[in-house]
Amino acid sequence: MLLIIPSIDIHHGSCRRCIEGAPGTESLYAEYSNHPERLVKLWRRENAKSLHITDFDAMFEHNPHANTDLILSMLHSTDIPIQLLSSLPDAELCSFWLENGMYRVIINEVMLTDPEGVKALVKQYSPSRVVAAIRVSSERVTMPDIECVLDVRETIDLARSLGMNRIMYADTSWEGTLQGPDLAHLKEIADYSSMRITVGGGIGGPEQLWALQELKSIGIDSVVIGRALYENKFPCQGMWRSIEAKLEPDIS
Repeated sequence: MLLIIPSIDIHHGSCRRCIEGAPGTESLYAEYSNHPERLVKLWRRENAKSLHITDFDAMFEHNPHANTDLILSMLHSTDIPIQLLSSLPDAELCSFWLENGMYRVIINEVMLTDPEGVKALVKQYSPSRVVAAIRVSSERVTMPDIECVLDVRETIDLARSLGMNRIMYADTSWEGTLQGPDLAHLKEIADYSSMRITVGGGIGGPEQLWALQELKSIGIDSVVIGRALYENKFPCQGMWRSIEAKLEPDIS
């Protein structure tokens, strides 16, 4: 089965999205957004098998250390694997997270600036824990702090040469739209790379998950979902929100 990975986007110490609950529960879910370590526990109770953190302060404000304490607290709040997408400028910072409980780091420009360091990370921690981020905007690979001169296939080739066997692939044309990823394009990427692929964003409902599931045989085995989960686009979420509206104040 396709692995669904809820996303928690961290910005200035809070989650950028707030769950849309039943009327009267707005303050409850706002409290979760203001305390992401509690949101981690909520997704776990709702049967998440893995979680994804994007550090917006690192990715878009060039501050990879702003949320260190918060993310460590999130790691210690659950027993399931967590992966981190951040601006990780060097192999040492990647190693810090892997040594401190992060299951997987999703790296970008360090592949260009320190390829030997990445090779050493992959060798020490295994390819399953060091993953290449390929985020495309207007058909160009983008990275947080440097201009990438490689196209998508060249970036895949680089990741493969460094020993990695998984990429996380996202495109700004579908991120956050709920319109679904470009399946034909994903198939081309999977056919070319022969790597395992985690799809980043774009999912808007169960029908798109079923369509993505059809590509599992060619290596697309997981998807990170943000907006659709926060907006309760999946049938099972109605049950969770109803239960939480009744019980969560006492649990809290």
